[in-house]
Amino acid sequence: MKIRSNTNPKRKIIYLCGAGGKGNIGAEAIMLSIIKLFQERYGDVHFIINSWHTDRIRELLLPLDGGLASFTLMRESILAGPLTIAKADIFVICGDVSISETVVSFLPLYYAIRTVAPRMLGKRVLFLGIEAEEVKRWMNVLALKYLIRWTTDFHLLRNEKSFANLKRFFPDEKPLLLGCEPSLTFFPEHLEGFECCDDRISNSKLLVGFGIRDFFSTALKLDITKMKLQRRDVPTGRITKKMRQIIRFTARIADYLVEKYDAQPVFVPHHFLPEHDRVILPDSDIAEMIINEMKNPNDAVILKNNLHPFQIINFYKRFDLVFSMRHHTNAFAYYNAVPTFGYGISEKIFNFFNEIGQDNMLIDPYKSEMGEIKLRIDEVLRSKAEISKKLKAEIEKSKQRMIQALDTALEGV
Repeated sequence: MKIRSNTNPKRKIIYLCGAGGKGNIGAEAIMLSIIKLFQERYGDVHFIINSWHTDRIRELLLPLDGGLASFTLMRESILAGPLTIAKADIFVICGDVSISETVVSFLPLYYAIRTVAPRMLGKRVLFLGIEAEEVKRWMNVLALKYLIRWTTDFHLLRNEKSFANLKRFFPDEKPLLLGCEPSLTFFPEHLEGFECCDDRISNSKLLVGFGIRDFFSTALKLDITKMKLQRRDVPTGRITKKMRQIIRFTARIADYLVEKYDAQPVFVPHHFLPEHDRVILPDSDIAEMIINEMKNPNDAVILKNNLHPFQIINFYKRFDLVFSMRHHTNAFAYYNAVPTFGYGISEKIFNFFNEIGQDNMLIDPYKSEMGEIKLRIDEVLRSKAEISKKLKAEIEKSKQRMIQALDTALEGV
């Protein structure tokens, strides 16, 4: 299925701001999905990509059809030059937590400032596929009221809760469009040729995927002297007491699946940065802690760090069941119609499961009784085919919602 509906022969130039995140497979998948959305729509497109890690973005783009010919790569900066922005037809904010205070407290203000130049230059400005959490800090409230409301043409939001959170800043609702998580919009042909081959993975056992992370409940702060993000809750390299609780909880789940079903636990890292750039621990470090806590860890596998997002998405289709602390673990499993238990530890996870009608798959890693969890695992594995069928039907609805939202946002461009 093609999305291309624009017959204008003029080459479109799309400016992507905040593309690819910082060592995060999910943010990289969002960037790639936005690229594919515009390529499918317009055909002849050039992208100006502003990112924090240009070398990593180059690695991701090289294997795509056409290589780097359709891309100009630049370092993300609040001081990005207006001359480059002036070349673009459409300015896109693609940071999925761009209107959020739970990761970095000043992100809404940062992106508000980034949208001023394109607005003054008369560009179409979009926040595309974002999670809009409740904003409380005065600087971000002012940024939304007096900057973003003026600078931005449309917000393509990935769930109804995000829509409700922004509604108080946009009373007429016209700039608010309900879409979906962008990485759900890939078509199978986009992912062809990106396989993750790992000889350690069994072809006969029940495969259970784990998407884990070093969870922090307090927003990161910026050390102005070093211009580097830092944790507020524990020193870098340490984990919190709640994280230790999650590690023990996950190890018990993995042990149960090994003991009862002879399953193979597979940990899929979504986040990794070189040591000098780290703020939180890599997912692979947390996975090692879980494996060390297991009674039966022999067959447990941690996939390699920094795989291509397309390899990761394709790998999820091999799973029979997934347990997740990460939004994009949920999204990739959902894309492949794999039943997923989500750890109810963040607004993003709650919103995602509400949006796809899978609230019954949420679990509390702090309070859940293991006996209850075991019964729920047994029931889901018995009903796997039925759950997968329902997920397949829902994902098509999600894709269509995003396509229709983008149609509206780009009308007249």
